[in-house]
Amino acid sequence: MLLRLLNVEWIKLKNSKIWLIVLASPCLASIIGFFPYFRADVNEWILLSTQMILVHSALFLPLLTGVLGAILCSHEHSHGGWKQLLALPVSRVQVYLAKYITIGILLLCTQVLFLIFIWLTGTVQGFTSQFPLVSLVLSIVIGWLSCLPLAALQLGLATSFTSFAAPSVINVMLTLPSILLANSKILGPLYPWSHPMLGMTQMFSASLGGNAGFLANVSSFYITLILSLVIFLTFGILYFYKKQWR
Repeated sequence: MLLRLLNVEWIKLKNSKIWLIVLASPCLASIIGFFPYFRADVNEWILLSTQMILVHSALFLPLLTGVLGAILCSHEHSHGGWKQLLALPVSRVQVYLAKYITIGILLLCTQVLFLIFIWLTGTVQGFTSQFPLVSLVLSIVIGWLSCLPLAALQLGLATSFTSFAAPSVINVMLTLPSILLANSKILGPLYPWSHPMLGMTQMFSASLGGNAGFLANVSSFYITLILSLVIFLTFGILYFYKKQWR
């Protein structure tokens, strides 16, 4: 049944403009990559990647996570769609998980596209040094995993509000402070909107033998990710299961 529900989600997205939204963050980060803000005597790919990773993970990726959750629930919020869907012989838990998994897949697509756009941006600029593929892949994977707790939280908000605007506005308001809170070694790891930035920058730096300096304790950060994912997803499912839809 879960596979059928996933197929239904993809059918609904097939003719939508969501793929333009998935492309938005890599494209915008690529534009930023053509303006060299950082100057240092290091590999040109590392400078470009660092610049694009910062803007992508700190701003665009958290915003995208919220937008995807709101879009996936907007169809059911219209014209009593939730009530019609849940009147069918389907499990509420599986309906919720199907939407969550779909968000995860779309975020993974964004991350893969981001890697491609880093390579394209550097290639267009004529970079000739070695492309840090392994470091970028590790950073992108951790960045994707770091988005999963936030995606669970955003999906819970998207199911709570009947309008597309409400969860989107909340997401924007909570994303902007994340750039400042990420510099706090105490609050940064506890703030879900900072997780993508902390995860991507730390892994990219660590894979190159450095330290981004945002995390005082890397192990506690990953423990926080796991716990927040379990908490947000559990509470989201429980709320969705008990809610009376009209």
